[in-house]
Amino acid sequence: MRDVTRLIQSVDDARELARRRLPRSIFQYYDGGAGSDVTNRANLAAFEQVLFRPRVARWFPERDLRTTICGHEVSMPVGISSCGQLAIGHRDGECGVARAAGAAGTLMFVSGATSTPIEEIMAVATGPVFYQLYYLGGREASERIVERVARARVHGIVLTVDSAAPSRGPRHRPYRERARPPEGMGLREALRFAPQALSRPRWFADFVRAGMKPPYVAMALNEQGRPMHRFDGGIKAMYKETPRWEDIPRLRELWDGPLIVKGILRADDARRAVDAGVDAIVVSNHGGNYLDGSMPSLRALPDVVAAVGDEIEILFDSGVRRGIDVIRALALGARAVMLGRAYVWAHLAAGEPGVRHMLELFRQQIDDGLSFLGVTSPAELDPSCLDIGWAHGPSPPGR
Repeated sequence: MRDVTRLIQSVDDARELARRRLPRSIFQYYDGGAGSDVTNRANLAAFEQVLFRPRVARWFPERDLRTTICGHEVSMPVGISSCGQLAIGHRDGECGVARAAGAAGTLMFVSGATSTPIEEIMAVATGPVFYQLYYLGGREASERIVERVARARVHGIVLTVDSAAPSRGPRHRPYRERARPPEGMGLREALRFAPQALSRPRWFADFVRAGMKPPYVAMALNEQGRPMHRFDGGIKAMYKETPRWEDIPRLRELWDGPLIVKGILRADDARRAVDAGVDAIVVSNHGGNYLDGSMPSLRALPDVVAAVGDEIEILFDSGVRRGIDVIRALALGARAVMLGRAYVWAHLAAGEPGVRHMLELFRQQIDDGLSFLGVTSPAELDPSCLDIGWAHGPSPPGR
């Protein structure tokens, strides 16, 4: 079998290989942002506006990339963020990603829309695993999910607070390019999807080897206690109710481990999170997947750090495509960066080996970047290492 990972030298490589492997509609499901993709593009443009001021004539033979996240030591300031339904794209699914994160010495957030039960993921995980909580079936049902992840010995919970409604409508694609994924499990849907599936024989063979199972939302249970199919209400169950600040005290009664709030873009919301007693926040616009036109996460980061950075751990995601992007976020005050599309595309292209390879690329890029900046660890990074373009004028259009 061809080793696809040797072809991956960048996130863009992984995306192109994923595009070639997946049926068009499935690739578009993972690839695009919400609406006209304004926020997705703005995330990338924000990084291009942050340049470096390296310290020169400094040489150190080694650098120490280690840090801690909610008490867990990780080998580098990079973790795996959550993405739902990973097993649709590659049969390695969430278990393969968990193994890759553990091998890299870092942590993983598991989506509430996981296609794999949390118990199976924890059985193969060797690193910390945090469960991203959605209110699957409402608040009462979510309490049972919290109890379930506690029994599975999950290391932390991530409460997603920026997903008040589903992202509706087609992703950013011209009509002539847009492809429809199956919307049900009947014969008509299967026949309509067949040309897409057969045009991607590697993905289709993978799907057959996995048993041609319809996609499940493993943590959304129906009245009989069985996982819901994605097409039969599994995803819709996430939006019957969504989290509010008032829910955190009750969640603290149910869960005594680390609690992270994800989806912060404002200093006042960061203050509310601190006052609520959470352990960390994630500055994030959900990778541009919800409110199109949200500000870039990177531009929100300095205000959040100024407001609460000395009181709480601040993580970051959205728009990260290379190791020097990680360095930019760390210099602006983030403790660590959580990868999204960067690892997802590698997973779609090559499964678990692809994710392992991508994490090693990031490790090398971060190490090289620190060397060029003349520092020995992420702890030495601060805004003096940067020239921030948006302080001098408007950002240019995104790519």
